[in-house]
Amino acid sequence: MPETHLTAEEQIRLVNGASFFGTAEIPEKEIPRLQLLDGGTGINFEQLFGDFLSSSGIDGIGGSDLRNVLEYFYTPEKLPDESSKKLYDFIVQKLHERNPKLKPPGCYPPGMMLGASWNPDVIYDTGTALGKEARSYGIHILLGTPNVNLHRDIRNGRLFEGYSEDPCLVSALAPSLVRGLQAEGVAANVKHYAANHQETNRMNLNEHIPERALHELYFPAFKACVESGVATVMSAYNQINGVPCSENRSMLHDMLREEWGFEGVVMSDWNAVYHPEAALNAGNDLAMPGPIAPDALTAALQDGTLSPEALSVSASRIAELAGKYAKPAEGEISLKDTDRAAYNAAAEGIVLLKNADALPLPSTANIALYGKYAEYLLTCGEGSAGIHTNRNVSFYHALSERFSGVSLRTIADASDTLVYVYSLAGREGNDRKDISVPAQIVEEWETLLAEADRRSMKKILVLNISAPVALDGWEERFDGIFCVFLPGMQGANALADCLCGTVNPSGKLPLTFPKRIEDMPTYLNFPGDGMQVHYGEGIFVGYRWYDARKIEPLYPFGHGLSYTDFVIEQLTAETDTFTDSVTVSAEVVNKGGRAGKTVIQIYVSDKESTLTKPVRELKAFRKIHLEPNERKTVSFTLHRHDFESYDPNLHRWTMEEGFYEIEAGLSSRDLQASCTVYADVKSPYSYGENTSVKVLMEHDELKAVLHQFFMETNLPWTAILTSYEYTAQDTIGMILEQVHCAEGDREVLYSRMRGVRKR
Repeated sequence: MPETHLTAEEQIRLVNGASFFGTAEIPEKEIPRLQLLDGGTGINFEQLFGDFLSSSGIDGIGGSDLRNVLEYFYTPEKLPDESSKKLYDFIVQKLHERNPKLKPPGCYPPGMMLGASWNPDVIYDTGTALGKEARSYGIHILLGTPNVNLHRDIRNGRLFEGYSEDPCLVSALAPSLVRGLQAEGVAANVKHYAANHQETNRMNLNEHIPERALHELYFPAFKACVESGVATVMSAYNQINGVPCSENRSMLHDMLREEWGFEGVVMSDWNAVYHPEAALNAGNDLAMPGPIAPDALTAALQDGTLSPEALSVSASRIAELAGKYAKPAEGEISLKDTDRAAYNAAAEGIVLLKNADALPLPSTANIALYGKYAEYLLTCGEGSAGIHTNRNVSFYHALSERFSGVSLRTIADASDTLVYVYSLAGREGNDRKDISVPAQIVEEWETLLAEADRRSMKKILVLNISAPVALDGWEERFDGIFCVFLPGMQGANALADCLCGTVNPSGKLPLTFPKRIEDMPTYLNFPGDGMQVHYGEGIFVGYRWYDARKIEPLYPFGHGLSYTDFVIEQLTAETDTFTDSVTVSAEVVNKGGRAGKTVIQIYVSDKESTLTKPVRELKAFRKIHLEPNERKTVSFTLHRHDFESYDPNLHRWTMEEGFYEIEAGLSSRDLQASCTVYADVKSPYSYGENTSVKVLMEHDELKAVLHQFFMETNLPWTAILTSYEYTAQDTIGMILEQVHCAEGDREVLYSRMRGVRKR
């Protein structure tokens, strides 16, 4: 919509939220209201019902009546008082005004579980299921679809919302959720831009982050979602290097729009706009939540601190978004289809961490089922990701349908298998202080495992967790261990099918499980001091840290077992020298007796480099299915960017010439085949006048070339020896100038140097 259609007053109305989860409508200009809501794991009733109150001017958000309605929404006969019943009737009426055929919303696996699937197809299907449900409830923008903040520290209370510790994995998976959701006509929202990695002091926390870490780790997934066509981006609470994200023009305009080509709406996280005019000037289009009075922006417009052009552009973007996505509620939720999407995502993401010939269980097994959430698994996190639904499947009933006997929290005479569900909640607003299993759980394990050993029972541990835990040796006491993270409404069925072998587990860990908290890369840099936190680990997050420090993790990144045996027999490159791209092919065979899926993971290593680099980095992967004894060749094309690193001195991505090792494996520590290729390119680090004396003297072939040149031209070799002893970082260009080497002779040396291949 042309900006001339809107008055300044109308523009200010549009860029300020009108209700807690809604934008302003301007009927006379045919601009409808946008209904926003979390999220990425399903429709958040607490937010939706609260917005009904907010948009109607009714108090009660967070009050006891609303809490009662949420708790007893599916059993209204249990509502405790008349005021709660009155509020329930009001909410039901508002729901039926949108769509009288509404069915209960679903609860889907969060980002961490989707990340464990390593499968973009099931993530796309999850997106379409979320989109269909949102359309039926009249939701126009689903927030946190996806949350792509990297797993920097596993103590983060919202860790479960993010996909992985690795930027390649997140960038390859998260855009599928965007595409699936928007295929159903609902606007996706990628958050929190950027580097929102902790809940402690999250409002306006100042994060000191190296430039290289931002570009290599924390920006790529946002860029990938922009390239997939995401409609909206949410700016984060925190500051980055002293600038609030909602006011960071370099991020919101220069990078997001000018460099990446984003054309949608940037909205703030809730109450993340600290200076309204500065946010708009920087490119933050929409301040949330509402209602927000217009006074601050009106005054800023009058005194000239708010750019009229910035206001007009942002208002036009919101009007355009509303015109495209603010459609009436329509459609009916297919319970069958959405259950299938939730089931497939869980089944693909469940990770088998350990199996000492204990799994799968026979149908004749008699199970003693223990754990606080043994009957109903924890399906979702709390806060923005919390879902109220009556569609969660009972794990107890799922097991009872598949095995001979299941006793809940008791070991019966016939029990031959102990299944313990250890559940760990994750919640917005709260970070964990440690990663250990609580003492009361350890005491219970000691008692149960002793009894199970006395009876010669199998012992299976289910980690129903929002983040990794340190098992402190307890993993050795169990015969089998599953990690199901927070598996959504169909997680119980998917896990039961994995236990009985109907499903062959194929999930892979999207992050590293440390043995102890002291091993973590961020141990001394989380959650910071007061309102300051330093990202002292730089680019060494996750497996990059454990590999560089040679620390053995409890379970490595990419780990996940199967009921069959996959082997990568060889990895070959189509050529041993390349410039822009190279294709490698892995020969994979299923040597076991069951059909199954595995993930071929491709890592790139630069052993000799100018920049400090990780030992290896994930650059490609593919999940494949193989029948017993089936052999398959899987090819991957790696492009120039897969070999690039970000140089903070040059402020750009660079690819250095030299040898690169490419490894294929089933985890970051299970690398089974490799090949070596040479990148024949010219880079800022190419041998020449800027090469240091240190590099020249510590490379045998270069040293020989240099020495021969000095002898031929009768230049003093002592100049090189003295520099190497005292000022080894001097460049050869500096030395040649000092010894008055002729310009033509210099070019002869540089040409010879360029003829030497880098290691």
